[in-house]
Amino acid sequence: MKKTNSIKLVAASFLMIASGVSANAQVTGLTPISFVQGGVTPSLLSTPIPARSNPMNATGPADNLDNGSAPIGFFALGFGGSITLEMSGPICNTNGSAPDFTIFETSYGNPSCDAYPEKARVEVSQDGCTWVNLTPVAPICQNESLDLGCLPWAKYVKITDDSDPLAFGVGADGFDVDAVEGIGGCSEPIETGLSRYAANNAVTNPGLTENGGAISSSRNNDTRMLGLPMNPLNFFANDGSTSPANNNFRSLGNGGSVVLSFPYTLFNGPGADVKVFETSFGDRENRNCGNYPEKALVEGSCDGQSWFPLTVLAEDVTLNGGEVAGSNLICRDAILDFNGLDAVNYIKITDVTFVNNSNFPGNGDGFDVDAVVGIQGCADVTSNGKFAQIADDGSDVFEDALYIETYPNPTAGVLNVSIKRVTKENVVIRIADITGRIIMTQNVNSKETSIIETLNLSNLTSGVYTITVESAGNREVQKVIKN
Repeated sequence: MKKTNSIKLVAASFLMIASGVSANAQVTGLTPISFVQGGVTPSLLSTPIPARSNPMNATGPADNLDNGSAPIGFFALGFGGSITLEMSGPICNTNGSAPDFTIFETSYGNPSCDAYPEKARVEVSQDGCTWVNLTPVAPICQNESLDLGCLPWAKYVKITDDSDPLAFGVGADGFDVDAVEGIGGCSEPIETGLSRYAANNAVTNPGLTENGGAISSSRNNDTRMLGLPMNPLNFFANDGSTSPANNNFRSLGNGGSVVLSFPYTLFNGPGADVKVFETSFGDRENRNCGNYPEKALVEGSCDGQSWFPLTVLAEDVTLNGGEVAGSNLICRDAILDFNGLDAVNYIKITDVTFVNNSNFPGNGDGFDVDAVVGIQGCADVTSNGKFAQIADDGSDVFEDALYIETYPNPTAGVLNVSIKRVTKENVVIRIADITGRIIMTQNVNSKETSIIETLNLSNLTSGVYTITVESAGNREVQKVIKN
């Protein structure tokens, strides 16, 4: 288990997950979610000039105005600066290692990278929360096309300048983002909240009952494995006996298996990564596995072709005596770790209930899958660089004392400011123009830890503004574009 703030994905061939992708479909940057401009050489104390500071210039199709003709069609990051773009639709992963999207950069005169090394790091995300670094070894230089790796799709692209200011003369302002263009045509999942991390598709290879019969029709419905269990927080709350018509699980049968896929990629994070909910009527935490040994092997995969064991961590070995730390053999409900896999799109569960067990109670039908749910959730870097995670109850847990998001940004007038904080002190919001002059102040007297405050900026002239939010000695600053 890694405790890192960026996730480096293993290089692997992968199955075409986003089926039906049209090679002619294209998506482009739609909205700048956030941006922070770095400095200009030689001092790096000033930011790029206003004409090169409109983040909307990084949206839409590429202008390709590398000849220096007007108007300026790019956004200068400044050295060390960054921009996060929401795409007009999901970038789709094509079959194989062919590039899935292109970053277009503007360097007048089309110089070589050696002559003008404007470089950047690129990260992508499905939810704007968990980010995947596509350039862990080396940054891109000027225009470059990239593959999504293990991600079947991505909706957000973050570009961070990684140029060396010592390689440039006076007035250089880092990587200039013209556009991001990607292959479109795949659908964005509709699942929200904790459901984003529950299986939404199943391909089953069922076995038979212990006595060689077919699985009962009340226990062979694949959809019963999909989505969240009735109680995603408590394994045993889902094990009450129900009528056959209401069985909330799918029996795999002797040696049967299922491959489950998920709407959002599941990521490796601190601690265990996934919960397997199995149904055994009347189950309890200390019920010995030997008394009802419904067992299975669990594997994970990025591409649905190469499989690797998911393992039980020592701290997650259940009290039923049927599991061993470091093994992928589970007995009934279990919590497992991705065991070195950075990301997982598929989980395979294979019944082994009757292996070396000829005395199973009754005419057993093997491992009964209720649900499989990722438990890391949002577990990396959010769109403006804050660390966050989804708690087991699906609520947001922020480790920063103060966290803000602004939307829509750019705005034609109305600006929503989402504020999350640990304390319940008063909040002060200030808007300043590009010279630093305070032009609006708003006090918020609320005891809630989560607030959405709406500001009316319709009377402000078009341009770049700074919003500052302060509470209990903590301070967050973002730039806002008024159209």
